[in-house]
Amino acid sequence: MTSPRPVLACLSAYDDALVRELAGTAEPEIRIASGGGDRDELRDLVSDADIVIADAARRYLLDRTAISAMTRCRFIQQPAAGYDSIDVEQAAAQGIPVANTPGRNAPAVADWVIMATLNLLRDGVAAHNAMRAGTPYAAELRTELGELTVGLVGMGAVARAVTARLSGFGSRVHYTTRRGVDVPGAHAVPLDRLLAESDVISLHLPLTAATRHLFGAAEFARMKPGAILVNSARGGLIDTAALVAGLRAGRPAAAALDVFESEPLDPRSPLRGLDNVYLSPHIGANSQQSRVRVRQAVAENLRRVLAGQAPRDVVNGVIQNVCG
Repeated sequence: MTSPRPVLACLSAYDDALVRELAGTAEPEIRIASGGGDRDELRDLVSDADIVIADAARRYLLDRTAISAMTRCRFIQQPAAGYDSIDVEQAAAQGIPVANTPGRNAPAVADWVIMATLNLLRDGVAAHNAMRAGTPYAAELRTELGELTVGLVGMGAVARAVTARLSGFGSRVHYTTRRGVDVPGAHAVPLDRLLAESDVISLHLPLTAATRHLFGAAEFARMKPGAILVNSARGGLIDTAALVAGLRAGRPAAAALDVFESEPLDPRSPLRGLDNVYLSPHIGANSQQSRVRVRQAVAENLRRVLAGQAPRDVVNGVIQNVCG
């Protein structure tokens, strides 16, 4: 079905009123996904859409098949920083710019990283559960965060926000980066040195073909004894089977995970049965402030594209094809 008006398909959990507010005009025909993730529904929604708001929750994947079926699309907006659920190369091949919202959720995710790290260091969940159950808790002397070396794998917006927060604790900060950037209060080191010297290792990389399973058995074996692992980025950065084996062997000594290779986490996942794991349901970015910032970025791009202007924060190098 075609329409003389531009068609805006929304795969995220936004309602019609919000999408119209973000677009800033009553002009587009709005199509809202049901949320079920059905492939046939996805095809019907996007095949003749002019603009697509992708699904940050990853229920609807804009893979090669879905994008190949798009006959009119001139822009895809991901309302999140991560865009590995979108085949950006296929979009580029069809001249479709894909944009994300980098840095808008960095403060919220950085807060989660600090919270999760402190929870592991101070055994917060076990102490809480013991108190709730009325059972004895054998308190151990713990090391303060300010006395530890924290290794950040990647140095994007979230890692920079974590670095700023760690400065208040007095922690030493190591980081790896492919961009050669200098970060005040932190030291760029090779990954091998970061693994060997860090008491806390936090992952801050996008998920790509090059970074998938970047952390596996070999990396865990090179970690410092007693070191903990924190992942708020993408679950696919870690080989889950190797992590489970490593946690059972005590290297890493513990892990805090907000993201997983498959989400939601399988009820039968062995991670659920390990006492040295803190599990969180991908809520690191959830804050009132980050939601406002993300929606502001989405609104700006929708309005730019509807006005025939190039969107901001394009991730696949396509800067044309926005005029209707």
